[in-house]
Amino acid sequence: MSLMPYGITSITAFLEQNGFEVTLANFSHIGAESAVQEILKISPDYVFISIFSFNRTESLKLIKKLKQKNPLIKTVIGGHHPTFLYNEITKRYPEIDYIITGEGEDASLQLLRDGSAEKVIHGIRSDDIDRFPPPAFFKGTTIGVNKNEQFRYIITSRGCPSRCRYCSSPGFWKRKVSMRDPRSIVSELRYLQEKHGLIYFSIRDDNFTLNKKRVLEFCRLLEDSELYFMWNCQARVDTVDMEMLTAMKKNGLEHIQYGVESGSEKILGMYDKSISIKRIKEAAALTREAGIYLSYYLMAGMKDETDHDIDLTISLIKETLPHDVIVSPVAYYPGTDIYFDGVRSDKITDDVWFNRNDNGLYLSDLSKTRSWIKRIIRAGESIRAKSYYKPHDFKDQRKSFLLDCWTTDLMEGDALADTGNYNSASKLYMKVIRNHNRNPWGYMKLAEICNDASEAERLLVSASKIVPNCHNIWQRLGEIQNESGKTIKALESFKKAASLNPTDTALSGIIRKLS
Repeated sequence: MSLMPYGITSITAFLEQNGFEVTLANFSHIGAESAVQEILKISPDYVFISIFSFNRTESLKLIKKLKQKNPLIKTVIGGHHPTFLYNEITKRYPEIDYIITGEGEDASLQLLRDGSAEKVIHGIRSDDIDRFPPPAFFKGTTIGVNKNEQFRYIITSRGCPSRCRYCSSPGFWKRKVSMRDPRSIVSELRYLQEKHGLIYFSIRDDNFTLNKKRVLEFCRLLEDSELYFMWNCQARVDTVDMEMLTAMKKNGLEHIQYGVESGSEKILGMYDKSISIKRIKEAAALTREAGIYLSYYLMAGMKDETDHDIDLTISLIKETLPHDVIVSPVAYYPGTDIYFDGVRSDKITDDVWFNRNDNGLYLSDLSKTRSWIKRIIRAGESIRAKSYYKPHDFKDQRKSFLLDCWTTDLMEGDALADTGNYNSASKLYMKVIRNHNRNPWGYMKLAEICNDASEAERLLVSASKIVPNCHNIWQRLGEIQNESGKTIKALESFKKAASLNPTDTALSGIIRKLS
């Protein structure tokens, strides 16, 4: 896993805020054997591990080996997988000292302060999630964590009121939703830009657009902040309208991902999605009208799904023209209604997670499901040329956004640059610089297509003054300086980029070569 689960990073920041010395480590790239050696060097009192269905085998292996080496270290696990299988895990793994189910911050703090006579600690639900510091606020030691990637994924709410049968969220959050104050979100974004130099973020809420008033307030505050991020989010098609999409687009939203799942009303009903094909089409049309890149999350392999249902999904893709489709096989995952149905009908048992190493357990014949997935992906690729926004699309978008939407200017500039029309693209990037001189994107985009190396260097220096800690700016600056024969300046820029992103081993190689 290149990224750590959000929950464990939030717990880390919260425990540090409450006075504990914490190390945040991503050991997924080195495996259990090496991870144990690294943990023993730290010699902690407690080790907390976030477990998902797909990383369960290596995680449980790590715990066994760690306990063999040092039985005094207390092991604590949490996450969706153990939340729903804690009974089976406690029976099979005496090496695990504690299992925290559900929301983990307060339960983890209580465990460290007071201990627990119980092996299973049920998480304490918090309605006030603003009191938990964002993971990026963590100042302690990190191992194997790319902060520039990790912290640009943010969560602004917890839970979802929907009851989709393939999702464990209804069981985990009990269909209740806790939301952060928009001021808290913008405060986090300011910190991300000033401390970590981030200029792009991704909101990973189950449904960011659930509360329209909150979204509009967030957009207003983001505009007032003059931070100029570009970003993406996830949403349900039944929670967006043109006013909301317009406000988000004006403030940097360039990509939205909808949980569409299927183009078949029958399959949507079996998923209990509570949306219609009509509503999917309406949301897609509004999103394209607003000029936001449109993405679908889709699935294949539901019980009783047929070739005809897949044909309907493909027809939906061809009619609504998403820019991207992501397709997954329908799987049994603990905590989902599909899983509970499988257990009740004896198609699956909890034992399977301990007797097999599969990442997931699928409802339908996997070869058939894979063939359907390939068909859907090919359909998405086949309409790619049609789905791209054309000059007339951008012209129509400007009718909705008046004359000044910097996000539209950047996106049209990119579309023009992709076709080799650098002159027209330059004019749009210059427009962004002229109208929003604190927006680093205009300088960076113009530098990318500039033929004059000295001018490109000047543009990137201007961008670096706006976002001094953005490693991407310094890295690109170093590349241009190196290409121009300015080796000493290039080395300084690469060293600056490396100091801002120590996990980038490629930068270390460049620095050694230039030195």
